[in-house]
Amino acid sequence: MRTDQLLQYLEKHQGKEISKKEIERLTAKKDRRKGRLRGFFDVPDTDEVLEDLASLGLIKRERNSYLVRKPFLIEAKASMNPAGLIFAMPRLSAREKDKVRDLFIPPAKGAGALSGDIVAVRLVDRKKDRFEGEVISVVKRARRFHRFRVLTVGKDGMTPGVLLDMPGKFTSLINLKGLPADTRSRIKTDTVLIVELRGRNVRYQNAFFHEASFVRFEDETEFDLDFDRILLKYDLDPAYADLPFPAIDPDDQKQVPDWKKRKDLRKLYTITIDGADSKDFDDALSLEIVSKRKWRLYVHIADVSFYVQKGSPLDEEALSRSTSYYLANRVVPMLPPELSENLCSLVADHNRLAVTAEMEIDPATGRIKSSTFYRSIIRVDKRYTYDIAETRLDREDGPDADPILPALWQLAQKQKADRMKMGRIDLEIAEPKFKFGEQDRVIAIETRARLRSSMLIEECMLSANTAVAAFLKKKKAPTLYRIHSTMDETKLETLNAFFDIYNIDCRLDDTDPASLQEALEIARAKGPLESRIFNMLLLRSFMQAQYSPEPVGHWGLGFEDYCHFTSPIRRYPDLVVHRSLVNLIEKKKPAYVDDEMDVLALQTSEKERHAMEAERDMWKLKLIRFIEQSGRTEFHGFLTGFRPDLVYLELEECPVEGIVPAMHLSSEGELVLPDPFSVYIKRLSRPAFLGERWKLELDRIDTEALRLYFKPVWGTEERALGRSPNQKNQGQNRRGPRNQNGQSNGNRNGRQNNRRRNDSRGSKDSRGPQSGERRR
Repeated sequence: MRTDQLLQYLEKHQGKEISKKEIERLTAKKDRRKGRLRGFFDVPDTDEVLEDLASLGLIKRERNSYLVRKPFLIEAKASMNPAGLIFAMPRLSAREKDKVRDLFIPPAKGAGALSGDIVAVRLVDRKKDRFEGEVISVVKRARRFHRFRVLTVGKDGMTPGVLLDMPGKFTSLINLKGLPADTRSRIKTDTVLIVELRGRNVRYQNAFFHEASFVRFEDETEFDLDFDRILLKYDLDPAYADLPFPAIDPDDQKQVPDWKKRKDLRKLYTITIDGADSKDFDDALSLEIVSKRKWRLYVHIADVSFYVQKGSPLDEEALSRSTSYYLANRVVPMLPPELSENLCSLVADHNRLAVTAEMEIDPATGRIKSSTFYRSIIRVDKRYTYDIAETRLDREDGPDADPILPALWQLAQKQKADRMKMGRIDLEIAEPKFKFGEQDRVIAIETRARLRSSMLIEECMLSANTAVAAFLKKKKAPTLYRIHSTMDETKLETLNAFFDIYNIDCRLDDTDPASLQEALEIARAKGPLESRIFNMLLLRSFMQAQYSPEPVGHWGLGFEDYCHFTSPIRRYPDLVVHRSLVNLIEKKKPAYVDDEMDVLALQTSEKERHAMEAERDMWKLKLIRFIEQSGRTEFHGFLTGFRPDLVYLELEECPVEGIVPAMHLSSEGELVLPDPFSVYIKRLSRPAFLGERWKLELDRIDTEALRLYFKPVWGTEERALGRSPNQKNQGQNRRGPRNQNGQSNGNRNGRQNNRRRNDSRGSKDSRGPQSGERRR
């Protein structure tokens, strides 16, 4: 039975229950009709197709039947490649997402969908393990406004143009009739306008265009053009509507209705450690040394759930944003500034409402022996920046000594050492630090040192996150967990090829975190170049962390129980966790029901990726402007990746990616890629390997595509020490990383709980383009 026939049959019976015997009968009947032509068509395994349809949620397996969903449609997120082909990723829960592929939408079946739009898709066929479909409707546009470059201004007022900041080339049409004469006179070829799509296609001069209406000129904005561009591209609103919330100031005790029900911790010495420019202080720390064998760690988190009531207009707006966006030196907040920077923020010398995780710690190991949670009132005694706290970690005496910082640092070291033994993977990824001048321009770039004070905060936040997650799991409270899937073992082949090519005496036989961590140490011992490349390859091999209602653990961090609890001012999942926790400790009915969790997990995971993309584009734009304004044309770069038409390099002088097109490397205009680590450079008559250092001459800057194009300056390149796998054996006899008992990890299966490095609170001033998961 062909897949298109099966899909048509199921669609015809949507909302009905079909017995398995009926499916088997139909399949057998169709196969008999094909007779000896069986195999002439692409005849997939029917059971496999049904299993994939179940993963997509279109059918539900019962004991002896299938229940067909009505409507028989899939909600998916559209994406486009530069050629304009549409692929749609089904919007599924974390449990099902890894089981399905994206859907292919033929160009004629896109119904005007653009990249990022949420669309309703009808499946029509399946080829090469991928379903094909057609867009029935656009459920939600990814953005309201678009940048539009005028191609020509027609005498009839009809003005075609190209939509910018889109993959591929999409044309649109606006009608200038009805606009004021002075506005029309300013619109010329190549003028950039802001337009709003009207949701339909129109025909003009024998071509079809997306119909749009004029909104304003690009330069008619109160923001700098680069910031405004990112706001438009990612549909962000830096302003906050005047939405109601309880404007209760805890400095006035009478205003707080549940004051007597909270634990008063204002006399407990409390500190915060944040970036110098931070305003949204989510967390604060206290420490009591009860005895030599028992310390008490307090992690106080802003009680955002007190101010943001579930289901309120403010809550709906916070959910629609789901996270704060850190765009270079600006912030688009999840919550209005009156909350994020004042009433919720744990500022020094003011009473503040908090949810406290109180944990008894064994100071010898750093492990949590017991924990309790409650609503509290705190008063921060000291606000530290990371840099200032760094100078106080070893200072136990003197006027600048802090009562708890040295002990907190001692505890953090114990906790990190213990967690590394338990299976954390600790990557070394350099982070840039930027200095801004007038008009929000980057004027200097430095490498950010990984401060001990930042590590201290990370370990304390990890303690609170794991303690809360374990408690919620034990109580079976519906909530959101932070999960990270085990690395795909198929990635090991690439990692082992790296060891062979770079002559490193190591081999990985499993994805056990202990094995990977020792491999990192071996690469680090080999040299900075090899360490840098292996860290990059390993990071690319990891799955992406996400939110889920299922507590399946965090592989990269080595935790069986993990959630995000410590940043409710800037992450909606943390607010969800707070509501679940508070209702438990106050013995109220659950804050959420199970059916809500999948929807929340999907939306917050999508919005997190959305924020990371926006932040990355903002940094690319700022760094391109920095290079543009510097007037510099000579650079050095390390090879980081290849394609048949170009190679990628990371610039040494600036943390941004550069591109060398194939035409500068080969007279044929196409490159040969013999393996994942090298590219054959015809002009050099040899392969070039990842990590090779080239001298580069800036060729051109494409600000629209956010790309820097370079030409290589031959004769100065520094070759990497790699060699092609066919020049040597594949390392079958190389030693693998060894476990704690000194035994080879060999074929031992990796643990299947989910982990990831530095998915903790992260430092809110780690806002460089590579900060990614660490800040998140």
